Amino acid sequence: MPRIVALGGGTGLPLLLRIFVALGYEPSAIVTMADDGGSSGRLRKELGIVPPGDVRNCLAALASEDERYFAEMMSYRFTAGEGLEGHALGNLIIAALCDMAGSFEQAVKELERHLDVKGRVLPSTFENIELHGLDRAGNLIQGQESLATSSIAIDEVYLTPRCPQANPEALKVLEEADYIFVSPGSLYTSIIPNLLVDGIAQAIRASKATVIYVCNVANMRGETTGFSSIDHVHALAAHGLKGRLDKVVLASDGIDSDCQSVAAILKSEGIEPLIFELADDINPNRHSFEKLRSALGQVM
Repeated sequence: MPRIVALGGGTGLPLLLRIFVALGYEPSAIVTMADDGGSSGRLRKELGIVPPGDVRNCLAALASEDERYFAEMMSYRFTAGEGLEGHALGNLIIAALCDMAGSFEQAVKELERHLDVKGRVLPSTFENIELHGLDRAGNLIQGQESLATSSIAIDEVYLTPRCPQANPEALKVLEEADYIFVSPGSLYTSIIPNLLVDGIAQAIRASKATVIYVCNVANMRGETTGFSSIDHVHALAAHGLKGRLDKVVLASDGIDSDCQSVAAILKSEGIEPLIFELADDINPNRHSFEKLRSALGQVM
């Protein structure tokens, strides 16, 4: 079985994980730890743990069929209750396991076992990091949530501390990977923060794996307003992956008005474009699970 690593966060990474499991693979997920909003942000501030939300979503995506009900319970979000409203049940379970097991790392491993996950879920770092950046007007924006809700497209992002230590297990799976997938999702607030952790981008560049980027079918309002697929690729290059993307999965019904022109530019930069119809019929701002599963089946 090929060794697959998928890197990202938000809703895009769990989508890829569910597809790989449906195709019969057992992927390793490297998950962003930059989230500072919502339930995760509250738990960071109140308990001092790293954000559990993206990890929870990935664990649920990789859960076995026998544990599907438990996985769905983890996504339950309280709609009322002082101190509970807005929290996801799975986030509270992870917080409890951090205390019981002694660390966030052990908490994740406990849930991997209880959910009988088909693969691995690996936080990119266990350090308490903060994401900051500049928008295209030159304004400094502090915090992941503020970047995600910016009204102006983002130009670059960085972490504090500047060189947080990577999870050693994440570096190991990258070293051993046959395929490394960069997931769709919020480019600057879910995907790129992983590349800014010390050692992650370096490990991808040093890997012998085929590196494939699954580009978004729609832009994030504000964060990537007006971006083409080329802009997405160049942003990844500027944040550590220059010259390392082998293939890019493009949506013919996505963000590019002329997909063939984009494909020609990618080819000129040494990247193989893979073009499919990928937008969901009901919500064209998202990938269709079935269409993307078919596409990635062909890619693999």
